Amino acid sequence: MHQGRSAQIWRAGGMIWLISITFFFASVNLHFAKLSSFQTTSLGALILVISIILFIWSIKNLHLAKNISNKKSEREIQKAIYTRKWFLIILITEVVGLNIASIALWKSNHFQYIVPVDILIVALHFIPLGHIFLMPIYYFLGIIVALIVTITIFIVPASSQIGNLITVVAIPSLCFIFLNWICIIYILRDGMKYLRKL
Repeated sequence: MHQGRSAQIWRAGGMIWLISITFFFASVNLHFAKLSSFQTTSLGALILVISIILFIWSIKNLHLAKNISNKKSEREIQKAIYTRKWFLIILITEVVGLNIASIALWKSNHFQYIVPVDILIVALHFIPLGHIFLMPIYYFLGIIVALIVTITIFIVPASSQIGNLITVVAIPSLCFIFLNWICIIYILRDGMKYLRKL
């Protein structure tokens, strides 16, 4: 993975965003699962605690990264410009894709596919991010989640359910949440090891 001040700041910032997205998906799934009050409270508390721990860990990484010397070579400046440019292109493409897909599925009365297709788009955006941030873990996250979503959409009947959740929504969402947490822990651990050596 690419090291240096800018890379570490981007990485920690990215983790804060990823934690937020994961918390959102976990909360939405919990809401629609319609579990008992005790189950909802227990799972909600667990999701909140995990999210807070990861968020604090990300903030600590960000703080340590900002303390790294800010001297940049010409090559590092060009790399930062390249990273920022392609990150914005990927982000804009993702947001446009999410809106188009969601509206198209809504208008065509395929509501049950909105969440899995949105997760697929988010997963696919990690593949080019893995390239621009030199982070192979993003390839893993993007490819595995995209495969899970695609297989689920084509194999699982849209009418089937797991508890109170539509299966075609539950499987991609739960896998996305779990794999995100693994990815976040891996990246924060790797970043912390690097930062503590400085």
